[in-house]
Amino acid sequence: PAPAVTEARLLAALDEVFGFREFRPNQREIVSAVLAGRDVFAVMPTGGGKSLCYQLPACVTEGTCVVVSPLISLMKDQVDAAAANGIRAEFLNSSLDGPTRSHVTARLRAGELDLLYLAPERLAMEWFLPMLRGVKLSLIAIDEAHCISEWGHDFRKDYLLLDRLAAEFPGVPVAAFTATATHRVEQDIIDKLRLRNPLRVRASFDRPNLFYQVVPKIDAESQELKFVRARPADSGIVYRTTRKDVEATAGFLRDNKVNA
Repeated sequence: PAPAVTEARLLAALDEVFGFREFRPNQREIVSAVLAGRDVFAVMPTGGGKSLCYQLPACVTEGTCVVVSPLISLMKDQVDAAAANGIRAEFLNSSLDGPTRSHVTARLRAGELDLLYLAPERLAMEWFLPMLRGVKLSLIAIDEAHCISEWGHDFRKDYLLLDRLAAEFPGVPVAAFTATATHRVEQDIIDKLRLRNPLRVRASFDRPNLFYQVVPKIDAESQELKFVRARPADSGIVYRTTRKDVEATAGFLRDNKVNA
């Protein structure tokens, strides 16, 4: 377990690094568990503050927090945002050239990183896990953890490699985060990651600023146009499943004098 972190130090870091005077729901409980060396499984809605639950411990403990994420396209944004808060952060993925990968790896080995973002495929490389054993780790965070579950909607075979982490790093807490998991998927994630008596958190998905309505689809285009025209002063987003559908919808709206 990490050395005890005082409440005063934790709140000071929350304020100085992240600009918050208080925790959002569930964050304090998760952060406290991680700092006590306990594994965590947390279901939190998008925008619920998951990243702070591993970034804050990374700021107040020795060692590097490794964050496993499938979202290569977002890693640079996440690292840039962390760096803007004064956190020593880097990412390692296939988008980097050889010299840059070597530079990041050297910083990792030298203990110069608070946060390191990785794609799960990186752990499959023969040299990487042995190298990681020589690094002082403070926490292993698994983002989009539903990707390890074959009962989930976004199964990724490479995530199955993560079942080795708890055994390889017995003294390091493992925290799994997702915004989408049924109870069956939750148990599957815990089993596959081999989490050790984890704290389980299932946050409320009630968002007072959001309203959901489902209606039968009879004539989608006319229903959509009626909906949009009834809100002339508002902007909005229409989700479609393919690029072709997106272009067709935008064209239909423009043909009907909607700026889309």
